[in-house]
Amino acid sequence: MTPRPASPGPRDDTWLWALVGLALGLFSLGFLVRWRCAVGSCPLPGREWIVDLDAIGGLPRLFTTAVFAATAVAAAVAAVQTRGTSRLWWSAVTAIGAGLVFAKLVSAHSVLETSDGTTLTLLVGTVCTVVGLPALWAAGRAWGVAGSGLVVLGLAVYAVAALGLDVVTRTVAVVQPQPLPLTAATFVEELGEALTAVALLGAVARARARRRLGGRGQHAGSGRLSRTGS
Repeated sequence: MTPRPASPGPRDDTWLWALVGLALGLFSLGFLVRWRCAVGSCPLPGREWIVDLDAIGGLPRLFTTAVFAATAVAAAVAAVQTRGTSRLWWSAVTAIGAGLVFAKLVSAHSVLETSDGTTLTLLVGTVCTVVGLPALWAAGRAWGVAGSGLVVLGLAVYAVAALGLDVVTRTVAVVQPQPLPLTAATFVEELGEALTAVALLGAVARARARRRLGGRGQHAGSGRLSRTGS
């Protein structure tokens, strides 16, 4: 008998939508507080940094950092549960996730822009994206890593948002340096990064689910073939 492939069970994406809703609420609050403080009527005098859109230690930045941390942990678990080249591939994703956690936690992007200039920062980020992500995709495809393409797509979407929206924010700062346009541009940039970080986490979770289903399908198929042969 020909073994039937394992059919995926129903997906529960409630937690992803909950994260999206939390991000929308948190970053919208940060937008309102920053704008009101900029025009002279701050609702949280002396404590506005708690919900500031891009302040180190602020809740919005910590939200995105926590999502990256969850992504790194999920990839690390996948690496532990696999062997050979698949383990190497998931280890690379774990390292990328850990790097994103560090970069977001200490605002490495802003530090590099201050020390080396925005053009160099954009160039380095673009080169890493253009060279690194295709290499990661090719390795996942060659090594047969289930869901690797979805994870690389999630990384690509985040990279485009992080690099592209940063350019938009800096352009607004030069062309229209007023409180409302600047606050709106920062809001769009930080919220865009947060939502694409959630999308990346969802991609990693979905890839892990595909890997587990593939493994169960192989085991089930082997059992059927053994019973048929006996």
